[in-house]
Amino acid sequence: MTATVLILLSAIVHAIVNILTKRAEDKYAIRLLMGGFAATLVFPALFFVPLPQGDVIYFLIASGMIHAVYELLLVKAYENGAFSAVYPIARGTGPLFTALGAALFASEDIGWIKGAGILLVCAGVIAIGISHRHAKGAHLGFAYALATGLTIGVYTVVDASGVRAAEDPLTYIVWFWIAHGLSVLFTAPSLRGRAILREARREWRLGLLLGVLAIVSYCAALMAFRLGATAPLAALRETSVLFGTALAVIFLGETMTARRWCAAAIIVAGAVLAQI
Repeated sequence: MTATVLILLSAIVHAIVNILTKRAEDKYAIRLLMGGFAATLVFPALFFVPLPQGDVIYFLIASGMIHAVYELLLVKAYENGAFSAVYPIARGTGPLFTALGAALFASEDIGWIKGAGILLVCAGVIAIGISHRHAKGAHLGFAYALATGLTIGVYTVVDASGVRAAEDPLTYIVWFWIAHGLSVLFTAPSLRGRAILREARREWRLGLLLGVLAIVSYCAALMAFRLGATAPLAALRETSVLFGTALAVIFLGETMTARRWCAAAIIVAGAVLAQI
């Protein structure tokens, strides 16, 4: 129950973070600020947690590199498609890759009921995304969103394994934000040049808010992964699509058809099955 509550909290906050990212003028600058502020905010905690050791170090290095790629692909997806299309595709394919990775590399036995729930969640969110296929730039946005889903699956397995490998879960959680912040800090200016730094200075307030929200969202997810199985919890986290879609309708003026609401109901049903 604790893991379920934590992952639902993560889902809600995650949807808010991504809606605010979509609304930003320079989305990559906002993601840079988010990562930088998150690392700065958790930095004092480094003096109160043990140093990462053994395999945990390698998990942290891998996680930082994967998240840097994820940030780039996510921004590209938002720049080339509607939020209510690319967000469901990215988040919906993530659990598929997560389940596959958890089974192959973490030796997790999913079971057919949980597996059916994961597939329903994925089917529902992808159906929402495909319903936008005739929109301008949909094909490019779909490609970026699908690639984003792959990185989500990879970093979920890596981070879930890392937080379990650490003797103290707070060690991995705190050092994760340092690794993430450093990776984005080095990759963003190299890809976008000094212009991104000028934009970052203009948007620092939103970046600070997103940094705080990101810490809440992913720390809740990591603690949930520490307590429960990776694949079903990752699927339940994708109910963020429901919250994100509702926020897109309210704040971005995007529309929801009956078909998309049916897909949303499938997501809920799958999320319930994934927890049995």
